[in-house]
Amino acid sequence: MFYCRERELRDLNKRYNRGEFECIVIYGRRRVGKTALINEFCKDKPTIFFSALNASTQENLEAFSKAMFEKENPGTDLAPVYPSFDAAFTKITQMAENERLVLVIDEYPYLAKTSKSISSRLQHIIDHTWKNGQLFLIYVVHL
Repeated sequence: MFYCRERELRDLNKRYNRGEFECIVIYGRRRVGKTALINEFCKDKPTIFFSALNASTQENLEAFSKAMFEKENPGTDLAPVYPSFDAAFTKITQMAENERLVLVIDEYPYLAKTSKSISSRLQHIIDHTWKNGQLFLIYVVHL
C-alpha cells in the first residue's frame, strides 16, 4: 500500500501532465519514503530508473546503460555500454522524441562524486536540448 504521500504524488502528476520539461529534486533523510513515492509515480509511465552506485564512473556508466536498455528491452540481462554519459544522454534525447519519458537518477550524489563533470554535462544538455522536450527528470538525494 502507498500511504501519506498523496499530496506529493498529486503534485508530481500535475507537473508531469503539463507535458513540458521538468527537473525535480527530491531530497530528505533516508528511510522516509522518497523512493516509494517515485516508484508509485512512475508505475504507469515510461521510465528509466537509474540508482547511482558508490563506485567508479565506469561502473555507473555500465549501470546507467543497463537501465536505459532495460526500458526498451525488459528482462534482458546483457546490455551494451555507451562509450560516455554524453552518448547515453543523446540516446535519451532520441527516446524522449517518441514519448514523454521519466528519467530518475536516484542517489545522485554518488554519481556526482565519481564523475566530476556529470553535473555540468547534465546542465548543458538541459539548457541546450532537453528544456524544450518531453523529458521529466527527477534527482533523488538521500541526506
